[in-house]
Order: sequence, then C-alpha cells, then structure tokens
Amino acid sequence: MKKLHFHSVIEKEDGLYSAVCLELNVASQGKTVNEAKKNLQEAVELYLEDVFEAGDEKEFIPRPAPKEEWLKFFIAEANLLAKELPKIALSKRIEFKEMVCVK
Repeated sequence: MKKLHFHSVIEKEDGLYSAVCLELNVASQGKTVNEAKKNLQEAVELYLEDVFEAGDEKEFIPRPAPKEEWLKFFIAEANLLAKELPKIALSKRIEFKEMVCVK
C-alpha cells in the first residue's frame, strides 16, 4: 500500500507543542512532541475524510500553509543538514527526491 508523505512543523508555544501539516494547513497540538504528532495525524485523516466525502478535493487539496510555515521547515532542515553532513561518508549516500514540474 502506498503511503502519503506530508511535511510538518512542530513548535513549542505557551507550554504546548503546536503542529502544522504544511501541504494541507491543518494544525493540532499536544503536551509533548509525540502527542502533537499523533494529534496532527488524526486531524489530517479527519480533514481528508471530510474533503473526500464532500467531493471538494479540487478546492481543498492541496491547501498549503503560509510561506512562513514552509520557511520554518526548510530552515530547520538546512540546520540539521549542516550538523549531520560532516559525519556522513558521501560516496553512495547521496540521493535525491525529485519533483518534475511540467507546465
């Protein structure tokens, strides 16, 4: 069975962790990072069920989060890469996940 892959940002705010699915702009929160992830997964599943049941896929999928949220994700990913890259033997460890954009 094919899995759907979504991007998310999790931040601590006022003692809780908030989580946002970037492709759908669906959010949730939890007392821990794991709880926020679990709650976000539930929220995304419910969102997708509602959209498909209503037949509104074209209007609500995708429904991207604001650019600022995406930027947080890419900055965190770049920071992680900067920390990990010196530890990785590069030969045979580089792969790309490409998206071909055709007009």
